[in-house]
Amino acid sequence: MSYSNTLAQGKWVEGYIITNQNDTIQGLIRDADWAESPESIQFKGKDGLVTMISATNANAFNIGPDHDIYKSKKIGLLRITVTDTYKADPSLETLDSVQVFLQEVVAGGKASLYLYLNAKEEPHFFIENNHSLKELYYYPFNKIIRNTTYLLTIDEYKNQLKKLTENTILSNEPIPVYQEKYLKIYLEKYNNIFPDHHQIYQSKDNKLTFDVDINTGLENWKEDRLVLNNKFTFGVGIRINLPRKHYNRHLKINYFLTPNLLVRDQNSYRKVLLKTLEVGVGGYFGAKSVRPYVGLHYSIASGGYRFDFLGLQAGISYKRRFNLEIGHFANFISPFYGTRFLTPPRISLHYLVNLNDQRNKSR
Repeated sequence: MSYSNTLAQGKWVEGYIITNQNDTIQGLIRDADWAESPESIQFKGKDGLVTMISATNANAFNIGPDHDIYKSKKIGLLRITVTDTYKADPSLETLDSVQVFLQEVVAGGKASLYLYLNAKEEPHFFIENNHSLKELYYYPFNKIIRNTTYLLTIDEYKNQLKKLTENTILSNEPIPVYQEKYLKIYLEKYNNIFPDHHQIYQSKDNKLTFDVDINTGLENWKEDRLVLNNKFTFGVGIRINLPRKHYNRHLKINYFLTPNLLVRDQNSYRKVLLKTLEVGVGGYFGAKSVRPYVGLHYSIASGGYRFDFLGLQAGISYKRRFNLEIGHFANFISPFYGTRFLTPPRISLHYLVNLNDQRNKSR
């Protein structure tokens, strides 16, 4: 253990660590939502000192209201990626190892399941049975066969699970797909077969969360037929937040209204209410209270008063509740309409109303 004053990203939440001597120490853990399985964490004790605790210095830690459990495990690593092309099937022999905290997904008297996230945020699962920890092998890879590249898959995990459940009532059930949700169900069934070794723990499912978006701003759009006599715009929307390790990423749908827009018809003008529907994807950077974000959105205006728009938006956020946003300042489909690529943007302030539990409010 070593002391550190590092200002890492994340939120301090209640938890505890279990030392190598099996002592339990209560405190605060910086929850970084770990898109990659951590080799160390930051822990703040009652004395207020921040301690860097590596996976070699602790057996486990427990964090947050969901009591997520991470256990220190030494695992072998395979370097099989879909970005490489192989002439032969890649070997399942590990070349190096690492000590990391794996999230415990299922804990059972007969078998436990752990989740490992690599540097590319790809999930790999490990199963512990009879005090032996083994990876469930599932790897897509590209292979050249007679000068043609094929996308193939190593799905050895199916044989591993068949061997685990042989001579049980699960032996005739189909093997689940290689996803956390279905592997959890399968392991739960397996543990419950044995009355003396029933299910002990199962992590909670990660779910999408939702926020209502209430916004107001100034619209600066310019086209030959349009006159923004009143630049005031307002609207509502919804933001859909991806779960757990992707919590900074989101989908959103917004409906903007711009009143008193003047549209020229030959030699006269008439007022219209411009209605704009925007669908986008984006992501925030970091986990501090103030964090930037960018997104890509597709914009559809009613009445044909404006060309459709595929462009960028960016902004700065405070606790992901207040967003100051610059929208549609670059249009990627402008060559098809003969419009400008860089356009006068909409500047808007968004207030996001949280509809979820306290844990997600801290994100």
